[in-house]
Amino acid sequence: MARRNKTTSERGKFKEEIHAALYKSDDIRKLLLNDTSGMSASKIREEFKNHVKSHLFIDDTIEETDSFIYYDVTMPYLEPNIKGCRVIMYVICHRDILDNYYAEGYYGNRADILSEMIEDVLINDEKVANSFGIGELTLDSVDIYNSTRFYGCIMTFNVPTFR
Repeated sequence: MARRNKTTSERGKFKEEIHAALYKSDDIRKLLLNDTSGMSASKIREEFKNHVKSHLFIDDTIEETDSFIYYDVTMPYLEPNIKGCRVIMYVICHRDILDNYYAEGYYGNRADILSEMIEDVLINDEKVANSFGIGELTLDSVDIYNSTRFYGCIMTFNVPTFR
């Protein structure tokens, strides 16, 4: 009996690609981790993983006054010769630190700046944008995330890909 390719393996691959792309951004690491000059490379990776998670979160479970990126990958359609992947990303910041960050060339509050940095990495870096499928990764929508302690946005990306 011939073994079929796993349809869902793309989810894990995309998550690894997204995490690596976000990690390589000095701007994102600086916004999320502040000053890392005294940290070892392994400590920086560990702290980054505390702020960037490859799953969505449950409202009001985060205790820290910090900024976070939570994301997951869905597959809204699976056809015999083509499938689509959607990346849903929550970019959130605690309200107490929302308006105290500035980065040259970026606009708005901390969550706005972080979402622009993510867009720079995932969309404007051509190598990254083309690494996900047969077409470029596209940003399809940006919605508001608003809770008692956190504010931010929900970014939705789509990835056309062959099976």
